[in-house]
Amino acid sequence: MHEKAVISAYHSRIGRRGGLKSSPAKRASARAAAHKRWGREAAAILPVDALADSRWYSGKGRNAQIGLWDARGRCFWVVSVNDWMDPLRYPEPGSRRVRLKRERHFDEGGTFSPSREVG
Repeated sequence: MHEKAVISAYHSRIGRRGGLKSSPAKRASARAAAHKRWGREAAAILPVDALADSRWYSGKGRNAQIGLWDARGRCFWVVSVNDWMDPLRYPEPGSRRVRLKRERHFDEGGTFSPSREVG
């Protein structure tokens, strides 16, 4: 029982959270390991402090590769275009939906990682 208490104290001191708990450090470590396995180099990500309000940035996101930084909302605004197919009219094209979406910065747990300013 004593060994278990020592190990538990060590893990709490280094900040490890096990099991199904998610943390930014675990996500970053998993992404780095996947990039290493796939032979990709991690792209340089601009930090939040280096971003200027109402400027466009290119990078990688879930919905788009270009986003407008909103400093007040601390998010990127991206335009997402989705084509919906209607099975009854196939192969005719279906409706198209254009939406404005928000994506948070990658370092703050979001999905958009800006690499450079556009313009």
